[in-house]
Amino acid sequence: MAKKRQYAMIDIAKYVSALLVVAIHTFPFYEISETLNTYFIQTICRIAVPFFFTTSGFFFFRKWSEDKEVNKESVKKYLLRLLKIYLIWSVIYLPYTIYDYTRDGFQIMNIVSYVRDFLLNGSYYHLWFLPALMTATVIVSFLYSKKGLMTTLKVCLILYIFGYFINVYALVWEQIPVISFFYEFFTKVFTTSRNGFFFGPLFVCMGLLLARTKRLDKKLNQIGFLISFILLVLEVTIYRATGILRDLTSMYISLIPAVYFFVNWMLTIKIPYKESYKAMRNESLLIYTSHILFAKVLLILFPEAHLVVYFVTLALAQGFASLVIHYKEKYPILENLV
Repeated sequence: MAKKRQYAMIDIAKYVSALLVVAIHTFPFYEISETLNTYFIQTICRIAVPFFFTTSGFFFFRKWSEDKEVNKESVKKYLLRLLKIYLIWSVIYLPYTIYDYTRDGFQIMNIVSYVRDFLLNGSYYHLWFLPALMTATVIVSFLYSKKGLMTTLKVCLILYIFGYFINVYALVWEQIPVISFFYEFFTKVFTTSRNGFFFGPLFVCMGLLLARTKRLDKKLNQIGFLISFILLVLEVTIYRATGILRDLTSMYISLIPAVYFFVNWMLTIKIPYKESYKAMRNESLLIYTSHILFAKVLLILFPEAHLVVYFVTLALAQGFASLVIHYKEKYPILENLV
């Protein structure tokens, strides 16, 4: 069997994306400039999670075959791996979860909220990516196997656009009497549209598209990404100027072409593969999942030193990731974290 090509730049970009996710949760430039902090998080950093979705979709669907039973088994195996990681990290964050739910007094509805969040929004706030990736993979796999690529793309785009209006225009819906009722009902059920039903499917499907089509020319990808990124900056500027931009705003229209061209570009870059790149791939997941363990405490201890908190969080998360990678062969239980 021919050996699958390794994509060094994807692994490097995954690592950088994990560092950007840490920035989203630590606001590194908050004391330096509120404007700089906003634009850094809402433009550069917002590419990170869609990038994770897209590359996950690409590597999953490039193994897709004509055998439906084989594909079903692949989906099952993939979901079980993600579920195992999700459950383990949910247990690790349980003390933080209990603290957050009980610091203002325990209520029975806390249990209901936790169950809802566990299924839809993540057992802890940054872990939402894992159940979202599972849900998005199921949606895209089902649609693709039943209806083909184009229908899957159309449905996922419709889901994203619906989620975009919910995510970006929340402040508008809250002020319109009749619509505010339905918006409140939606948020009671889903909390947010940034999940595996509305956010994730389009980017996972984008990975499917990249797995099933030829690469675009590198120059075209560079120009496409540059134009898309400029549009992303303009989009953020418009939302900020109109007063609807919030910390949780994340579903931008211009993210779609930006991520498509960026991942396409990274896939065209050929450099010799090293084992260190595989380590970076695993470290990116470990940094993503572990960084809140450190950031949460550091932000309490140093509430007015966000840049310091960012770098210390990175150092601690990287140290943790390095230890896991170094010792996982000696202690196989650590393999469950990645």
